[in-house]
Amino acid sequence: MRYWGLDYLVCVHCKNFPLKIIVLDAKEEDVDTTGLEFPLCKNYCGFLDKNIVSGEKYPCEKCLRIAIREAILYCPKCKRWYPVKNGIVYMLRDNKRREENDKEFLRKWREKIPEEILREGKPYNLADELKQ
Repeated sequence: MRYWGLDYLVCVHCKNFPLKIIVLDAKEEDVDTTGLEFPLCKNYCGFLDKNIVSGEKYPCEKCLRIAIREAILYCPKCKRWYPVKNGIVYMLRDNKRREENDKEFLRKWREKIPEEILREGKPYNLADELKQ
C-alpha cells in the first residue's frame, strides 16, 4: 500500500472520508516518478494527514517511495479499523471478518497501536485482555 490510496478509500461501514492511517511497518523503495503530475493526490494527502490545497507544494516524490507493509486504517467516526497486511488493504464488512485473525493482528502490533483502537475499535478489540 502507498499513502496515495487514502485519497480514494472510505469507511466500508459509514462511508467516512478520510480514514486515518497508523503505519506499523514500512520500507523505502526506489520509485520512478518520471511523467507523474504532482500533487498526485487530489483531495487528501495521507502522508501529511491534511487536505490538498491548490497551489501548495507536497512531498510526493518522498511519499511515493514509502511502501507500507503493515498498518491500520481507522475511521474516527464509527471507530472501525481495517488491517493492512503484506501491503494489502483488507476492507471487509463486519460479517466477513474473522474475530481471531483480527485480534491476532492487534496482539502482534499492540505496542504500536493507539490505546483507543485496542480498547474501543470495531468490530473487534482487545478490551477484555487489557482490563487491569
